[in-house]
Amino acid sequence: MNGYSSRANDPLDIQYSTKTIDMENYQGVKFNHKQSNTSFSFDNRLERLNQWAYLFSQLGLAPVHAGGAYGNHSYRTAEESFIISKAGMIPGEALDPENYCHVTAFEESTTTFIFDGEHPPSSECFLHNILYQNHHETQSILHGHCSLLNAHAKILNIETTTTFYDYGTEALADSALELALAGHSFFILKDHGFVALGNNIKSAGNLTLDYFGKLVTFLKNL
Repeated sequence: MNGYSSRANDPLDIQYSTKTIDMENYQGVKFNHKQSNTSFSFDNRLERLNQWAYLFSQLGLAPVHAGGAYGNHSYRTAEESFIISKAGMIPGEALDPENYCHVTAFEESTTTFIFDGEHPPSSECFLHNILYQNHHETQSILHGHCSLLNAHAKILNIETTTTFYDYGTEALADSALELALAGHSFFILKDHGFVALGNNIKSAGNLTLDYFGKLVTFLKNL
C-alpha cells in the first residue's frame, strides 16, 4: 500500500498521499476463514514462488514492514484452489511452508475461505480467488506495491484501474478482473499496487521485472 503521489514538476519528488496513509492502517483480513488442516502438500512450485516473494521484498516491489510485507503471491493448484502467502507474511530467503497456505474452497454465501495450513490466507484473497475463478489462463498471480510504478504508470504504458478501492475488498478484486478480462497481464490498482498475471510463476515474475526495468531506464534518462 505504497501508493505515493508525484509532483508534476519533479517526477522524483514523491510524497505520501492522505489516502495512502489511510490504506496503510492495516485492519487485518476482511473475510471469514475456516481451517481444515494445519498442513498441506505442495510441489517445487512453492520454492519458486518463495524465491520471487523474497526477490520482490529485496527490490522494494513488496516492501517489508513490521507486520508483514506489502505484497501477496500465489499459484493455481486446481480449478478452484490455489496456494497463497499467509496474512502478514514476511518472506525469507529459505522456504518456510508455514508462510503459505492452500485455499481449497470459497463459500460465497458466508464469504468464507476454506484453507489448509498453519495461518489464514493473505488479506487480498478475494483478488486472487476472483482472478482464478474467471480468468482461466492465469496460473500465477504476483501482487506488490511500488510507489514509482504507480507514479509513472502512464509514461510506462501500464493500464490503471479508474477507481480507488480499499485493500482486501471484493470491489478491488472486481476492478482487477475487469482489466484482466480486457487482456491486460500487468496493471496497477489505483492508489494501491500492481498485479502481474502469468501462465506460470516465472512468467509473472519476469513480466514484473520487465516493467521494473523500463522504470529504471526512464529514471536514468530524466
